Amino acid sequence: MFIEDQQQVEHDVILNTVLRIRQAGERDASRIADLLQLPEDLIRYLLATADQERLDAANSGQSIVAVRSTVGWVYRDAATGELWPQPGEQVESLDIRYSGSFRGRFDVGTAGRRTSIDALLLDTHETGGLQPTVVELARFSRSDEAQKRTAVISSGEPCLVVSPVSRDKSGLAVLTTQDSPQLSLGRLLNSVVDQYESVAKWAKEVPLGSTEAQKSSLELALDELTDVLGHLRIGEFRAVASSHLMSLIELTLGRWVDHYRYQFGLAAAVERLTDEETRAVAERFALSPSITQRWAAAPRSECRHKVLELLLTRLHAGDPRIQDISVATAQYDSLLDSGSSSQELVELAQQLVNVGQLLLAGQGGGHGQIES
Repeated sequence: MFIEDQQQVEHDVILNTVLRIRQAGERDASRIADLLQLPEDLIRYLLATADQERLDAANSGQSIVAVRSTVGWVYRDAATGELWPQPGEQVESLDIRYSGSFRGRFDVGTAGRRTSIDALLLDTHETGGLQPTVVELARFSRSDEAQKRTAVISSGEPCLVVSPVSRDKSGLAVLTTQDSPQLSLGRLLNSVVDQYESVAKWAKEVPLGSTEAQKSSLELALDELTDVLGHLRIGEFRAVASSHLMSLIELTLGRWVDHYRYQFGLAAAVERLTDEETRAVAERFALSPSITQRWAAAPRSECRHKVLELLLTRLHAGDPRIQDISVATAQYDSLLDSGSSSQELVELAQQLVNVGQLLLAGQGGGHGQIES
């Protein structure tokens, strides 16, 4: 699906008046010139400038907006339910030649230098909505300006995304559009390798790569959140939209769960959560049953649902970090539903940075074991 960014800009009074008249339905330059008692050449110039720069009136004619769009495609992975890390350009469809139910080949490169790629198709039973949430969209804005926004401008559609696979001593890793390992997809691929001999044979043909250390997905999320907090500490509250900060909090909560699951070798829950389970979590972690029910109804890629699954898995573990993440998620839930002040968001973000650093204190793993 497409997303676009729009930013409000100031302009001069005459152009704003011309645009308001055009917006009311009068597009003839000579008649607009008569109405304003201005030279027709000037009106033609202003209209040409508006068309060239895609300018129009907004806010009941009080200002001018420049519709300067950055358009790209975003993808939601069916196996994990998550949006991929960054928007990308629409690419031409691949001509895949299937040699079996889960094997295929396709060619890349120029006509004179073609490279044949052997592909494995990963199956998933997961389905879900394609439309990104407002919080997810705010994450893609990556904006330092509160006036900037991100919006969906087309409907989603299913597609098959081809992702590179790398291998090191720790196993196989599926890479995202940023060439960073995606933990959940990597686990899915490695589990298929363990189950099927034919897939294991395919996996051995993947070249062995370097084992250079990379930051985990939680570290990357915490770095970005910390960077934003640094701007806010020096008084730049106007430079960051609250929706963008909220999106970073949501991202970090989800990455915290991913990292915890990896650190303790916990498999992701796949069954539907029952009312009895949500009540048990509410009782154990002093949460309202209505809150845990709401978290259970959220998409499985949403941080609140991921935290609920983790709380259920660690119901009797007695880990204080689990209690910390439940408190942070409850605060996020409250701010998401009721709105929030800048100070409340900053306090929650700082709390989440502290909880994240506690979890990272026990970090380990290699290239094939992290996610971004």
